[in-house]
Amino acid sequence: MGELVSKVKDTALDIKMYWRQPKPGEYVPYREVFMLSVGWMALLMSIQWTIGFGVGNQFTGMTLKMNNNELLVMSYVCTAIGYLTTPLNAYIIDNLRSSDGKYRVYMKLCIPSMILTVVSLWLPYETVRDSGRYGRYFMIAMLFLIGQVQGYIQGWVNTGVTNMVHVMTPNTQERTNIMAITSIIYSMGYTINNVYVPLMVDVLSDNGDKYNMRYFRGTYTPVALLMPIVLLAYFGTRERLVLPKSRITKMSFSNSMRAVAGNKIFWIKCADGWNDFLEGAKGNIWEWMVYRAHIMKSTTYGLLNTISYNANFWGMLFSPWFIKKFGKRKIKIFKNTVQIFLIASYFLFYKTSFAAIGLFIVYTIDRFVDTGNVIDSAIESDMRDNQQYLIGERIDGAFGFIQSYASGVIGAVTGLFIPWVYRRKGFDGNDYSVLDVYKNYDESKPRSQQTLNPDCVLYSLMDTLLKISIVGAAVDVLPWFAYDISETGQKSMIRVIRIRTLIEDRKSGKRDEATYIEGCEAIMKARKYIDEEPVEVPHHSTVSAARAMPKNTDEEKEKRLEAIKQAKQAIEDARTHNEEIEIAQFVMRELNRFSTEFGKKQYELCKMICDGGAEHFFDKDKEIIGFAHSLPESDIKEEKMWRKQEIKNAKMLESSKRLAAQCYPDGVTYDPEKADRAYDLPDDTKENAKIRRQAMKEASSEQNIYSAYAAPYLTAQRTLELYEGYNNLDELIEDYDKTVAERRARHDAEREEQEKLAAERRLDRERYLAEKKMGKRK
Repeated sequence: MGELVSKVKDTALDIKMYWRQPKPGEYVPYREVFMLSVGWMALLMSIQWTIGFGVGNQFTGMTLKMNNNELLVMSYVCTAIGYLTTPLNAYIIDNLRSSDGKYRVYMKLCIPSMILTVVSLWLPYETVRDSGRYGRYFMIAMLFLIGQVQGYIQGWVNTGVTNMVHVMTPNTQERTNIMAITSIIYSMGYTINNVYVPLMVDVLSDNGDKYNMRYFRGTYTPVALLMPIVLLAYFGTRERLVLPKSRITKMSFSNSMRAVAGNKIFWIKCADGWNDFLEGAKGNIWEWMVYRAHIMKSTTYGLLNTISYNANFWGMLFSPWFIKKFGKRKIKIFKNTVQIFLIASYFLFYKTSFAAIGLFIVYTIDRFVDTGNVIDSAIESDMRDNQQYLIGERIDGAFGFIQSYASGVIGAVTGLFIPWVYRRKGFDGNDYSVLDVYKNYDESKPRSQQTLNPDCVLYSLMDTLLKISIVGAAVDVLPWFAYDISETGQKSMIRVIRIRTLIEDRKSGKRDEATYIEGCEAIMKARKYIDEEPVEVPHHSTVSAARAMPKNTDEEKEKRLEAIKQAKQAIEDARTHNEEIEIAQFVMRELNRFSTEFGKKQYELCKMICDGGAEHFFDKDKEIIGFAHSLPESDIKEEKMWRKQEIKNAKMLESSKRLAAQCYPDGVTYDPEKADRAYDLPDDTKENAKIRRQAMKEASSEQNIYSAYAAPYLTAQRTLELYEGYNNLDELIEDYDKTVAERRARHDAEREEQEKLAAERRLDRERYLAEKKMGKRK
């Protein structure tokens, strides 16, 4: 108990100390994590409402009585529109230049999103539907139009909030910790909704029938008004991508697509989601058992569902420890394997009198092991870091684009499967009464006195859906055996990215202090540990032995706690030492990459391109393309990727030659500083704002043209800069001590100023309390 109290005190002290400034070696203070979490919680509560056209949809299907054929047609129309908007979305995410950052900018759409959500709830759907012969089709058109606009804006807000966690820190363990903390806090939104929504069924509906407009409007309008709280995340966080300040190139759409298509981790994640139509077949079972079989009241369901959902809290709480101990791959395999047996266990109880307690227990266990909010987000971040390490460019939007397109094609086919199962089992999507276990259910009578529905197909349908889900859960296990990014591997990639960023920015004059220091430390640590020998990690029995020490007196308790801390620290120090050796080997392999046969040829190829200069680098395009194809083929993953990139880069010389003739017939006149000057123009008046927008538009257009034209040259130039930087590391890090000293002095001055202000506030408070006390005496 004393150890637990000590941990709680240490955690509270940590939060207090690092509320406004990050821990040493980390990036994000607790205040930012809290602001993101609260904004995220508000988001999850307010986006519970959206207009969908899936088969069995509670609003469009069961309430407004659209049949399965209409729902399927509209879902395909929405998918087709998604095909059109997804490329635009991907381009915006990867190329939008905003002072608000890559994702924070979208959070500002929360106000329009709230307004559209409220409007979509209060449009007169039923009145239009019943207005005449074509009223039904006018209603569907109304649902479609408002649903698309509302869903699109809402999607951007969701993109901004949920992706912030990927760019707040480049430290994978810190990122995982942030994901765990935010998951714990924002899951309170789920908890509140799990109580609130079923409760509103009893408040606003008769006999538990929630399929009416009064219920939807009365339930979802209040939570939609919470959306502006998302602005806490906007104002309270900042992004910390490890990107060169001097980088002006943009990834073309086609290059982004090719790069993502070659990312193995991306396809593993996609494969995990593509069979959701199988594993997710069981998704409606608890709700159907409540609202169709009436195994419990809606309020009871809300209470049990809330308690069950809170099991997810403990899974998320321990996720960072699980990841650190076992790694993401083992966790995903274990979780998916457990779900096979959990789904199979439904057959033991769901038709019996123990259905309610059985569903509660199984859902509780399932939600404990399903730590997807943390694990999947961490894998998503590692995937993007891996992509940046392999190709040198940060890609985000293209992942969503390919996933949406591929998932859309697969979903168009698999989306027919569950409706087909429904029809085979007797539910055609028109007559929902066949799902009711009882006829004319009266909640004032016990179930034993209700009249059974002879046409009910609910249990037969659920038997089939459960079997399908078992197959889906089994298939879900397979892709994760191919996942190969370890926690140490991710840290290694980030260290390499820092060094590359340091080299690329060294001549630009746009060096970021923190990035410089981290890049130098990555080099120095690699040099320090490359010749070290691994040490034996102490056995965990040393901790057990410390725990077994006597604790009868305060002195013995103190000694015991200190012994436990020392034993744990010894294990942690040994693991950290061995991990640093592994990272050093990875980093040094990168620093020595141009000494290999492939590296030498790669340098020679890039030099051939750059020798022509910015205006003539494409003159020897045929010779360069031939040389690129002659690069050595290697079994090393990185060299395989780099060879493909160099061949693609060489082929792009032909495109550069055409662009030169079209856009720069009199020579290249690009000004790299024009965009920055346009961005810095004043916008204090309407006229100035117009001038600034026009200048930024022109500068952006010129930058896009030049980026496309010079892409092969700039890519080759960066490789040569890496070669030069790796051969001059001492020169690169010579300002490290000076930079660290300057930062320390600045931080000390800021700390003294904060302490001075805190002392003044304390005196003001004491003076105020003293005056208040004197006033009472008078």
